[in-house]
Amino acid sequence: MKRKFIKKISFFLSTLLITQGLLTGCSSGGGSTAQFDENGKPVLEVDENGKVNGLMNPTGLPIVDNLGDYSFSLFVDNSTPLEGQFVWSMLEEQTNVQVEVQQYAYEIAQEKYGLALSSGDYTDVIGGWCLTPTDILTYGVEMGVFIPLEGYFEEYAPNIMKVLELPGVRETMTAPDGHIYSIPYVTEAPKVDFNPYINKVWLDKLGLEMPTNTEEFREVLKAFKTQDPNGNGVNDEIPFSSDPNNRQIGYLAGWFGVPVAVDGFTMIDGKLEFGANTEAYKQMVEYMASLNAEGLLDPEFFTQDLATWKAKGEQGLYGASIAYGSGDFKQYLQGEEPDYAPLPVLSSPECDDPKWLADSTGVSTLKNQVVITDKAKNPEIIVRWWDNFYEPDNSFQALNGPFGITSEKTGEGTYKVYDRATLSPEDDEKYSWANMFCQSLPKNLIEKENVETVNPAYPEKDYVDEAYEPYFVGNDGNGNFDIIPSYWVESDVSAKLSEYTVSITDYVNRKTAEWISGQADVNAEWDQYLAQLDKLGLQEYIKIRQEAIGQ
Repeated sequence: MKRKFIKKISFFLSTLLITQGLLTGCSSGGGSTAQFDENGKPVLEVDENGKVNGLMNPTGLPIVDNLGDYSFSLFVDNSTPLEGQFVWSMLEEQTNVQVEVQQYAYEIAQEKYGLALSSGDYTDVIGGWCLTPTDILTYGVEMGVFIPLEGYFEEYAPNIMKVLELPGVRETMTAPDGHIYSIPYVTEAPKVDFNPYINKVWLDKLGLEMPTNTEEFREVLKAFKTQDPNGNGVNDEIPFSSDPNNRQIGYLAGWFGVPVAVDGFTMIDGKLEFGANTEAYKQMVEYMASLNAEGLLDPEFFTQDLATWKAKGEQGLYGASIAYGSGDFKQYLQGEEPDYAPLPVLSSPECDDPKWLADSTGVSTLKNQVVITDKAKNPEIIVRWWDNFYEPDNSFQALNGPFGITSEKTGEGTYKVYDRATLSPEDDEKYSWANMFCQSLPKNLIEKENVETVNPAYPEKDYVDEAYEPYFVGNDGNGNFDIIPSYWVESDVSAKLSEYTVSITDYVNRKTAEWISGQADVNAEWDQYLAQLDKLGLQEYIKIRQEAIGQ
């Protein structure tokens, strides 16, 4: 029998939020009740009825006795409609805690997040990709806007504590002042995050080989543009595009010898260095600009939003695109092989030993996905709400769909995921990975050996990792390679680091877009570009980053 969730979650409509103000705190009552002793431990009182601070049940469910006794507001970046995300109502039914969710697409959320923090008009909880480690230092360590959470974890969050005690997690999560300001999120992660995918159906139709170098890739893109591989008789093919939220153009500098991460940094001979000022980066820009001049790049490469990029992908217009997975722009059925394959790491006339920068070692600890602010009343309730979400059954369903519809619980801590081909089209859409819960929020992942999957999804990212690993920077042939290390900085330099991160990254991105799109000439402006980076404080920026990881 399909499980039904009857109680409805309270949501703020986006249009109403725009008129009422953004990230506005909406908890029960006004101002935070968080108090801490001289050792930084939360002060919590238990009354004669066993209620913590007069409201919360310290164990078991529900967390509060009655629906309506407590609510908290949460701001998050997310692009799928809230109304279809069943996880919120499932958790409300369990806890009696209402969550007033305010979500925006990432581009909008990023802007509103910064404005809200600077104005002091923010929610009880902030989550998602807008948060950065620098924000933890600025608004947590320095300003106290984000409150320390480790004391609440120790008292009321056994599931979160299990995550925190995994190897290396507590050390990663702990800020320089000794406190933990966010919910720990440990996840299996692909070693390669974003990479180009190429349309292998078009390759086969046109009788083309998979390109192995940049000039072969150029010729393939030309064929995609001129030979009507989608067969509709219209010259509408877009040879090369990219996820607008994650263009990751700097990685392509690895085709010329030095791959560069989104913040401009790279690893060279085991050392953190800035890479967006190297000759390899300039050569990448020149190459991409030449593709654009030949009409081989998406005309909206630097201007489209995520919805536009996805829509064109679903129409089957892309010959190649940079993405996390090809399913992000051209969906395929679970178990089926996608139309796109990972583009190999390409050599170039300038480099016969190309490199790629791995994003992780296969496991990632994300230390800035959810914070609780000083606006929150009874933050212990919010911590217990997250800890309940970290119960394995709940986090499993957030990723795989509800028991009785898309999955089932087969034993204590063991599960089965159904063949999605047996679902109705409506349920397949409703319980797709992106539509069940805000995907930028943390979850407690279940070990693969405890999950049986009928007709499992095509392991696209596994194939990417396998193909790219030989080219990883620092690969010693024994499974060891370099990634950019996680870091904290001391509070006395965090503001400076934040300033450099914004100004230098924005400048690099702006000039790169101008050069590739043909608005300016990289060769004419390169020396000026290098000089401006130094004026913006590049050398001090590099020094701060290197000292933060002990170099």
